[in-house]
Amino acid sequence: MQKICTLIIACFFLNQAISQEQGIYRHYTIYPTLINPGATGINEGQHEFIGNMVNTWSGSDGTPVNYTFGYSGSFGKSVGLGLQLMNETNAAISRFKASIAYAYKVKFDNANFSIGMTTEFQQKRLRNGILNDPSIDPTDAYLLAANDGVKFFDFGLGIHAKINQTLTLGVALPNMVHTYITKPDIASTEDQKYLGNFVGYLSNRFKVNDFDFEVEPGIAVRKVSAGDGSAPLLGDVNVTGYFLDNRLTGGLSYHFGAGQSGGGVLLGIMLNKVSIYYSFDIYSGDYQPYNNGKHEVTLGVALSDIKK
Repeated sequence: MQKICTLIIACFFLNQAISQEQGIYRHYTIYPTLINPGATGINEGQHEFIGNMVNTWSGSDGTPVNYTFGYSGSFGKSVGLGLQLMNETNAAISRFKASIAYAYKVKFDNANFSIGMTTEFQQKRLRNGILNDPSIDPTDAYLLAANDGVKFFDFGLGIHAKINQTLTLGVALPNMVHTYITKPDIASTEDQKYLGNFVGYLSNRFKVNDFDFEVEPGIAVRKVSAGDGSAPLLGDVNVTGYFLDNRLTGGLSYHFGAGQSGGGVLLGIMLNKVSIYYSFDIYSGDYQPYNNGKHEVTLGVALSDIKK
């Protein structure tokens, strides 16, 4: 057990992995600020608060669980400001992120464009209590170094656009700057240059007059994670339907990439200013028989006037 744990911690440092949550969110179709700082404050005069939980490979011990709290607000006609706090546990590793986003919006007759940037502080370390496990050696140099953790700074850019109030597109470039603030001497980690990570999405919304609902097909591609530049290209094909003046939402998705494929469903309801969304995804990989799929829940509150 001690050797296995030491090997895990060695990989924690030596692989220099940049675990990116942009690759796990499914609800970016509803809340694009989860993956793109360019979408910050896109709805003029609105202030949006969201709480998001993602449980990947649920039902198995030590599988990733991610909690995110986000705020996105519009100030005036041209400025959007946002805040995001995230905490993730994955086996013995805990990761915390705090980010601030700024976006500048430009309006044309039939199009809205926004360019945003985000500055992020992240810390990755052993989960609390790991060193108290009697099956490991608490004096192990790698374990002690991992318990101290690493802290680093990230910078990213994003562009979000909406044309004719129906066509939505965006591109985000995370980890354009990745600089370590503190790192143990035992680690061989180095500051990273931009490695080509990106997120891109495109969708178009159609109104079905005969049935009084709207349907929005879309596609997204994501290349995130893996600090050595070997991140796989992931793709999503989504179809989302909006019913009863957006009060009810339903959707289907197909995911592909990284040697596996899968599908999922999305359900949502909006009650006045409060929205709740749930999605379930399942994949065809070798690990699927040992878990209960991926679950994501988002609670959102939208206020038109923050003073009220």
